[in-house]
Parts: sequence; structure tokens; C-alpha cells
Amino acid sequence: MKKTFIFAIVLAGLTLCGCEPVIDDQAMGDVLTAEQLDIDVTNITEGSNAIVLKNNTPRTGAYWDTGIGVSTRQCDTIVMPYVGDIEIKFTGICDGGQVTTSRNVHITHIDHPIQKEWTLFAGSGTEGKTWTWDIDGTGGAVYGTAGWLTQDAPAWDVKPLDQLEDRDCSLVFDLNGGANVSKVDANGKVIEKGTFSFDMSATKKNPDNGAQWSIGQLKLNGVSMLSGHAFYDASNVVTTFEILKLSDNELVLCYNPQDADAWTDATFWMLRKK
Repeated sequence: MKKTFIFAIVLAGLTLCGCEPVIDDQAMGDVLTAEQLDIDVTNITEGSNAIVLKNNTPRTGAYWDTGIGVSTRQCDTIVMPYVGDIEIKFTGICDGGQVTTSRNVHITHIDHPIQKEWTLFAGSGTEGKTWTWDIDGTGGAVYGTAGWLTQDAPAWDVKPLDQLEDRDCSLVFDLNGGANVSKVDANGKVIEKGTFSFDMSATKKNPDNGAQWSIGQLKLNGVSMLSGHAFYDASNVVTTFEILKLSDNELVLCYNPQDADAWTDATFWMLRKK
């Protein structure tokens, strides 16, 4: 199914862009091998976070997976938010089918602007950025419930601090070779490790007054949030969060089913930079 989807995307992209067609009236040929693919993945200058992708393979459409997005252009320039060794995956769409390979590129510095949320989440250094409960800033109301689509902090049921799961744990976001997240205990030992992504176009409005309520969405993969489940259902592990606030020092997140009515019980997390 995924291969069919990739094939459809590449053909649609080539049609819309008016490029030379990948498929013509000739008979279908053999699938190329990975060694027959002629592709280049290079820094625009040495160590730069701007990467040039180029597919030189004749009669072969391109599908690039950069880890933060995809491109179906034969030649494209992307800006990565990471430092370190980056893997770029490439799927070639040829007469006989599809073939996939990858190339690595090394980034040593950020010399092209990146979306500000990357550094708000993960900082600008290799040590990353650590987030923990905002106990002092909230008077201890760091995990609890309030109105979905209408409120911005726990206001109804609040978990007492002495019952708080992961009270002494933190989340460390970093950009070393990828968008990484680690849950660590009070001694700095890694308990879980995964990745994160965000979409600042996925916003929600307060239906009562039409004002913007959320500013984006955060997704975690392979790692759980502190007390990472719905407040009233410990079996409902949450991986997608509405971002209500994101600054250098504060992070406020919320969850409720997407079809929930306004003012129903939503779960809130109140975090601060450590």
C-alpha cells in the first residue's frame, strides 16, 4: 500500500510541475538496483545545514524522505534543523517499479535559518534542552483537567504532587542527528528514548468566541510524556498533544479526543525549562 502511495505522489507531482514524463508508451523494463541509482546528496557548503538533493538517474522519478518531510523533485534544496550525521532516504520510481536506497550527509553547523520552534523545543546546543514540571510557576497544579478548547491550565481535578507520576523525571529534547527526546530520571539515567515532531499549522479555535486556542501540535514517538496518559484513563497513552504555549521557558500541552465537545474534561501538562 505504501509503495502504491509513493508511486501516486511522484506521478502527481511530475504532472503538476509539467516535468518530462517518467512513464511513456514503451514496455515496462526491469527494476533498477540500488547501485544503478545515480543520486547526489551534498551540503551546499562544507558542513552546512542546507542540503542539495539531485537525482541524475535517467527515466526515474524521485521520492526523497528527509525525516522532516518529503520531496518529489528531481533536484531540490532542503534546510535541516539538525547537526550530526543525517540519513536521507531515496526511492526511485522506474519503468519496472521502485527501488530504495539512502545517503548520509554530515552537518556541523546551522548557517541557514530554521523554524524557531526547533530551538524553542530543543535549544541550540548539542546538550539539548531539558523540560520538567513547572511546580513553582503553577503552585503545584502541573497535571490535571480543565475545559477542552476553552481553558489553558488545570483548573478542575489536579493530581497532588505526592501522587504525581514521573515527578522527578525530565524530558530532554535535542537535535543531534535528528529530533530526539529522552526521558531521564533524577540521576540523569535514560529511561526511554524516541523522537518528536511538530506542526504549527494544526491550530484550534475556541468555539465560544472564535479566538485561537492552540498554536500547534506536538507528536512523540517511542517516548512518553511525563505522566503521559489521559488524566482519567491510565491506559490511554497520549502521543499527540495540542500546544497551548511554547516559549523559551514554558511549555503547556493539552489532550482530548479530537471529536470531543468544548468544555469537556481535557488533560493538561505544565512544563518549564530546567
